[in-house]
Amino acid sequence: MHFGSMNYWAIPLAAVFGFLTHLLWLRILPAAKGVSGDVRRSLAVGVPAVLRQILVFILILIMAYVLAGAIGHLGPGQTTTRNGVVSAVILWAGFVATTSGVNGVLAGQPARQTFMTIGRWFSVLVAEGFCLGVFGA
Repeated sequence: MHFGSMNYWAIPLAAVFGFLTHLLWLRILPAAKGVSGDVRRSLAVGVPAVLRQILVFILILIMAYVLAGAIGHLGPGQTTTRNGVVSAVILWAGFVATTSGVNGVLAGQPARQTFMTIGRWFSVLVAEGFCLGVFGA
């Protein structure tokens, strides 16, 4: 099977879309405000907020790179918006949702907070998959 080349401009762009989705989820969506407030209070000690967000962006950038690789493995001409979103949902269901769920349960988080975290990462991955599908993984 031929592995298509990666679009190294689309990957950081997808990371920016994913990061903005992450911020939107935490800061604007009314349903997430209670949970994000709890998260903000629990992270009040330690690394400053700006450094945490820089780290989050770097991790989302790595996520976009891996997602682009997964989409690229579909073969030449298969980088579509549909395939980008479907690949994102599959990776989310198999790795992100399960890992976030286990982490939430083991940390003793309320179910609402765990589900909000899982939903946030779903929206981030779908935004990245859509962007990579539009601009080519």
